[in-house]
Amino acid sequence: MDFYSASLPILGVYAGINILINLFLAYRVSANRVRSNVMTGTGADDKLYNACRAHITNVEYTPIALAGLVVLHLLAASIYVLHIVGLTLTIGRILHAIGVSRTGESTPPRLVGTLLTWISLLVAGIACLWYALV
Repeated sequence: MDFYSASLPILGVYAGINILINLFLAYRVSANRVRSNVMTGTGADDKLYNACRAHITNVEYTPIALAGLVVLHLLAASIYVLHIVGLTLTIGRILHAIGVSRTGESTPPRLVGTLLTWISLLVAGIACLWYALV
């Protein structure tokens, strides 16, 4: 296995974990919809609202970060760069989901999760430019 193909399993791990996180968050929305009997919107149900926000925010950030990982692989980026982007994204999305699911207020997991997610995007964006242009 050469260096280039060695990064494929890394992509698979981070894509797989983040897909499962998204599925779990989607399930939580559906379970809260059934519990509250609110099939559209969130009504006045705080638990449903928080579950929806956790899922929606995950859907907003995760695909572009995973696309960045794929582009970095195609540009033959270092496996360390792939792990930095993948780990910060995954840990960030988990922490953010925990924070948002608990309350609509700002919480340490939500803040740290947001920062880690943004760091993963920043590293992915800079690394894409670096590997493409240097």
